[in-house]
Amino acid sequence: MRLSRYRVERLASLVTTKLVSEKPVEILAAADDVEALVAKAINQNLEEEATIDAEVRDLLLKHSAVMIREGVDQRTAFVKVKAELAKRRGFVL
Repeated sequence: MRLSRYRVERLASLVTTKLVSEKPVEILAAADDVEALVAKAINQNLEEEATIDAEVRDLLLKHSAVMIREGVDQRTAFVKVKAELAKRRGFVL
């Protein structure tokens, strides 16, 4: 899933505000630095998910003839294959 830069920044801001206000962990850096790190983590996560999506599309394309012949729903197959690839990589969807 792609998020706009604004949405990533907004999400990072909300997470940082929650961490600073509720103090579930001790923050030793400036809030702006924490927010930048949270945004970076979100972007890395989105990039990894995009990589998984591309691999799933490639796999399904390679097997599309069989899937069409057997009447496999493309969307259902995409979701199932993506879940399996993510699980193998330890990636939480």
